[in-house]
Amino acid sequence: MSEQEQELKQDQKQEYAYHPADLIEYAMDKPIGAARAALAIGLEDADVDPEVVIAELMGNMELNQRLLKKLAGALRKNPNKIIGEMPDRIQALQVERGLGL
Repeated sequence: MSEQEQELKQDQKQEYAYHPADLIEYAMDKPIGAARAALAIGLEDADVDPEVVIAELMGNMELNQRLLKKLAGALRKNPNKIIGEMPDRIQALQVERGLGL
C-alpha cells in the first residue's frame, strides 16, 4: 500500500459519522437560525416535517422568553413573593402542590 493510500485510509477512520440526534442536541441552546438549520438536517429522514417541529419550538421559545422576563421582573420586585406575578397555570400548579394534590 502506498503512503497516500495509508493516509487516505487513516483519514477515513478519523471521520466522525454523526447521528441525527447529535444535531438536535446541538440545536437545543442555539439561536433560532442555527437551530433551524440543524433541525432541518437532523430531521431530514424522519417521518415528521422539520418545519412542524421548528414552528412548535419557535412558539415555545417565545412563551419561555415571556415567562422568564416575567419571573425576572417579579424577583426584582420581591424575591420572596413572586407567585402573584406568575401566569394562572403556574399559580394553579403551585396551589395544587401546596395542598399535596
